[in-house]
Amino acid sequence: MPRGKQSGIAHGQKKQQGQSDTEQLIQIASYLRKKYKVQVKREPYLIFGHDDRLKSILDTVDRNQTIKDVVTIKNPDLLWIDKYGMWIIEVDGAVHDRKVEKTRKRNELFIKNHIKLIVVNLADIKELGLNIYDYIDDKILENIRR
Repeated sequence: MPRGKQSGIAHGQKKQQGQSDTEQLIQIASYLRKKYKVQVKREPYLIFGHDDRLKSILDTVDRNQTIKDVVTIKNPDLLWIDKYGMWIIEVDGAVHDRKVEKTRKRNELFIKNHIKLIVVNLADIKELGLNIYDYIDDKILENIRR
């Protein structure tokens, strides 16, 4: 029976394991924990309602859970909350260069919910010869100063 327009998550899809960026996300999360003393969640589920407002943050979502008024579920790479608010780091690889509109909508949804978003575009980092941790630090400071 076809799923129709429902997401894989609605049918019990598990978070992808063994993605090529998993090790990198673990390293970035570890860096953030040590430097900023924050509790970082890796790939949590953000549940948004019809009004595009964030309703909840979950570690897991399965097919038996009923979530009323859910329109969108996002699965950001890294998330933490501190005295400055909620932060998300998205590490974008080549797939985001092909899915530009989807990536733009994702970013807008986070920003609309007053989430401090740091997008790490791996191609840009590599091309510019930047250190990923220095880049993240600069973006954190930029967001704090706003």
